[in-house]
Amino acid sequence: MTDPQWVAPGSGAPTDPAAGPPGGHAAPPPPHPPAPPLQPPAAPPVGAGAVGAGPAWSQGQPGWGAHPAMEFRPGIIPLRPLNLGDVYGAVLKAIRGNVAATMGLAFVTTLLFLVPTTALGVWVAAQQEVLDVGTDDVFPVAGTLGSLVPSLGTSGSTILLTGFVAFVISQAVMGRRVSAGQTWEGTRGRILPLVGATIVTGLAVLLAIAAVVVLPVLAIISAVQTQSVAPDNSGLVLAILFGVAAALIAVLLALWLSTRLAFVGVAVVLEKAGVGRGIARSWALTSGSQFWRVLGIRILTGFIVGVAAQILAFPLGAIGGVAIVASGDPQNTYVFQAIVSGVTGLITGALTTPFTAGVDALLYVDQRIRREGFDVQLITAAQADADRAWPGATAAR
Repeated sequence: MTDPQWVAPGSGAPTDPAAGPPGGHAAPPPPHPPAPPLQPPAAPPVGAGAVGAGPAWSQGQPGWGAHPAMEFRPGIIPLRPLNLGDVYGAVLKAIRGNVAATMGLAFVTTLLFLVPTTALGVWVAAQQEVLDVGTDDVFPVAGTLGSLVPSLGTSGSTILLTGFVAFVISQAVMGRRVSAGQTWEGTRGRILPLVGATIVTGLAVLLAIAAVVVLPVLAIISAVQTQSVAPDNSGLVLAILFGVAAALIAVLLALWLSTRLAFVGVAVVLEKAGVGRGIARSWALTSGSQFWRVLGIRILTGFIVGVAAQILAFPLGAIGGVAIVASGDPQNTYVFQAIVSGVTGLITGALTTPFTAGVDALLYVDQRIRREGFDVQLITAAQADADRAWPGATAAR
């Protein structure tokens, strides 16, 4: 006995084309085939993609693609596993729909951090003239440090923007627009945990890299010191090869750790998790084969943002170069470099940081959908639209 096949609603009971009517006699064929009844097309069966039904997909099984017309999209994304186009398109939609809460806050936050750090950088760069007095060959320590100081302000603003953009994305997923004030109200209680989590994860990455690099550096120093004693350079060559291998391992380690910890800030803000819980959540959401997907998208995003930043920075650098030549004083070189570095950081930070932070936030949502059935929670919340809190964490499968 075989299971009955699914029949579209309104089409009647299923029949066996090889069987006749109950009497055993075949009915004569009609003179003309009957015209099909005029009725709307039958709806697909309730299953994958249907509102109110559980997801029919699992990791590695693209069941959602069967009925694209039934996608439930309350906001910027369809509530199903996301592809690369979904992620990038949704981030741009969120930025366009919440300009004040994304680019506006990015500009204000970056400005607040860059004004003091750029001023400090200009002052430090100006000390190069003092250091050069009475010396014949001086490495421009003050000038170099002065041009690097504004980058500290950019890093500080990026920490806050990670939380701001994560909140905006969480609301845009539900179809809500938020103002800059609403974004601040929704995230100000998580700023200190976010800063703490960023410091902890940053130190963890630096310590891991240092553990890999320190030993080869010491080996190179030792080889250089003993080179005059050794009859050949074999020790130095081996030390250099050891250092190159260690540098490669350090780069791979940095990529691995930064990917495993990519969602710490998002989890701290949206799930109101502590530092330890945020690290555990990010570690769980980037485990297994999905690690490579997250890594690849983040590398591609970094490349795109890097190219865009260089395009934006080129005219500013050209203007700074013209200003240096026009001033006629070579001592102003480092001062102008610090100013250009600050202005470049302000413009590129305001334009590119929301995109990068938005991609990370949507990758977090995507991983929760793939691993935890988070789409069901989002559908329920969107249909009820009563509880505006971000749905909490569930146990990862």
